[in-house]
Amino acid sequence: MELTQATSKTCRACLESNLTEDIKLARCAKCNSVYCIHFASKLDPSQCVECLADVSLYKEVITKSYIHESYNEETDTVTTTEYKRKARSIRLEGMDWLFAQRKIHTLTDESLELAIEYHREILSGMLAEREQRRAEYRHRYAGVKEVPSPSGSVDKSLQTNTTVKRTRTISSTKAAATADSILQSMLAGGADISKIMEMLEKASKGGVKNG
Repeated sequence: MELTQATSKTCRACLESNLTEDIKLARCAKCNSVYCIHFASKLDPSQCVECLADVSLYKEVITKSYIHESYNEETDTVTTTEYKRKARSIRLEGMDWLFAQRKIHTLTDESLELAIEYHREILSGMLAEREQRRAEYRHRYAGVKEVPSPSGSVDKSLQTNTTVKRTRTISSTKAAATADSILQSMLAGGADISKIMEMLEKASKGGVKNG
């Protein structure tokens, strides 16, 4: 029963809560299907997870070193100075991103202003959530007593790090997003995580036998 409801993008927990509470179900602006919060897109909740998932984020930090040499005629010496500059590159890719990008120039002035304020509020909430999580991560060891090192021991270490390029990729696909939504809906319905793992293990073994 849970899988049947998951296929229709509405889990049992949200379907039952929708009878007594508001804003539990929505209709996708793209495919017009009804979905609950667990099957909403992680990027924009106005669309379902199947219609807005193919987006990848690429973040690159490039460090360039510059060496400047200056000659001193009085001392007949050459002084070498090294400068470093960092540049950050962020880009989005994916079919859903390209689709949204093409839509922008078709908006009217009123729709454009409404969309900007709508996404601005979402952005503000997400930034606040990220800062809260970062603060909790920085203070994760608060209250933990530090164990003193044995007397007489000296720890000496020398580290030299040279970063030329650092790349981070965050990708989202429809299959992974749908699987995550199904898992969240099953947990919301009160399913035990151990039973879910057992079901996945049996399904995996069954797939191996069929192969």
